[in-house]
Amino acid sequence: MPVFAPEQSKIKMVILTKTKEKNAVWWSPINQNKRNTQSIVTSMLRRFEKHTLAKITNVIQFYENGNLIASKKL
Repeated sequence: MPVFAPEQSKIKMVILTKTKEKNAVWWSPINQNKRNTQSIVTSMLRRFEKHTLAKITNVIQFYENGNLIASKKL
């Protein structure tokens, strides 16, 4: 079973980067699907802050079932 899968993960995180950089999409770990949404978002942000993408990101958007649930401007 995969750790991340677009069709099974509860939360999708869209990383909008600065100009001329490629945007990225991260999916929440499937084993966290039973946790509440805020808990998953917090753990995804914690992992993101340690990643090199954090230095070139303008906005992070979180989606659940295709609906925007949170946005954070950096």
